[in-house]
Amino acid sequence: MISVDGVAVEFSGETLFSDVSFVINEQDKIALMGKNGAGKSTLMKIIAGIQNPTRGNIRCPKDAVIA
Repeated sequence: MISVDGVAVEFSGETLFSDVSFVINEQDKIALMGKNGAGKSTLMKIIAGIQNPTRGNIRCPKDAVIA
């Protein structure tokens, strides 16, 4: 299970997104949709551990594969 709790991202004082929370269970299939510049790639980088959020927490099992 991947848990995203209260994640926010800000660049140069501008808020890209804030207070994002959700849970992805092991058998879930999800889609991430939004307009250009909404932060889809940024959110995926945060979940994958490549980038850190401004605020909030991400929890996932050590053996989780994020691709």
